Amino acid sequence: MNIHQKLDSLYQLLIDDFDTLKTEILELIPQPEQIKDTRKFSILLSDLKNDIFFMPLQEKLILSNKGDSWLLDYLYAATNLLSETSKEFSLLDGLTDKLEDWVLNGSDELAFYATGLLQYLETKQAEQIQLKKLEHRNVFFLIHVNCLLGLLQYDKEKHIHLLNDIVQDETRNKDLKEFCQKYLDQNK
Repeated sequence: MNIHQKLDSLYQLLIDDFDTLKTEILELIPQPEQIKDTRKFSILLSDLKNDIFFMPLQEKLILSNKGDSWLLDYLYAATNLLSETSKEFSLLDGLTDKLEDWVLNGSDELAFYATGLLQYLETKQAEQIQLKKLEHRNVFFLIHVNCLLGLLQYDKEKHIHLLNDIVQDETRNKDLKEFCQKYLDQNK
């Protein structure tokens, strides 16, 4: 297939038939076991940047189990969709509770992806989860970074002191302290 054929195909999918494509994607999201490569699918969802896909992702995340093979990919897609939207979105009951379990009871890749999504929720419950996770010490530092970014997005004035506290705390991870110092320096 040459470039002109590729462009024609893209135009047909993304312009002429986008409503059909969108409908098919919306029907596929609840069935991740039917997707050959959920990593590629999640990247595609992210690149389409259409927040209509967030609701079915939420629904599937709420029903998911910790060991589901597609879980990290769906968290990735949901996080990217929220990070790109400026619209208000509806948060389904149960999503924050599910994220809370993964964040507070883990220090692995799942906790990292869950804190990535949690930082965009901007709710009192998300704030409390992030504050609790910051108390945990033996955690991959990027989990703490996600928590801090979420807290700063939720209420920067209220939580900026946490970065100063971390910088001064000799028991904190060196990389986390460097992140906090760099953030403070850039936001003087």
